[in-house]
Amino acid sequence: MLSLFLSCKDTKTTIPPNNGEFFDKNSITDSSALTERTPSILQKGIDKKWYGIYKVRFDYGEIGGMNAGWDLEININGENITASGSGYQIGFKDELTATEKGNRLILKHKKNLDGYTLGKNMDPEFVLIEDNGSFYVQSEWIDSDIITKPETNGFKIVKKSNEN
Repeated sequence: MLSLFLSCKDTKTTIPPNNGEFFDKNSITDSSALTERTPSILQKGIDKKWYGIYKVRFDYGEIGGMNAGWDLEININGENITASGSGYQIGFKDELTATEKGNRLILKHKKNLDGYTLGKNMDPEFVLIEDNGSFYVQSEWIDSDIITKPETNGFKIVKKSNEN
């Protein structure tokens, strides 16, 4: 009877990462580095399915004889992410960073570009959720006085593609 035993103890294995370069898996001390991605958009670390312009209007109803509300726009492309709000007693434009977690895109405040600076106190500032091709937003910016009511995943937001 012939027995054969193989040992891989001293063998180095290379695994190709997404960018096609090779690295020695034995040089990685934290195994989560292979599975969890949390780079900012500037590192182009999120799926391109998130790229686009997202828009929604939040209505307060009639105030002082006028229909009051505010518009939210989130713009995601390969270079940066911005969110802006404009309307009744609100006005801001912030630059954000992104972390993708399954069907959620967590958008955190990076810096204020214009207007109110409240976003720097929010963690996260916005969360986008994708559910079967529909998108939803959650945020502390959206107060309880609006007539628009959330669905299970948050407030429905319309996504339009942008060409990058």
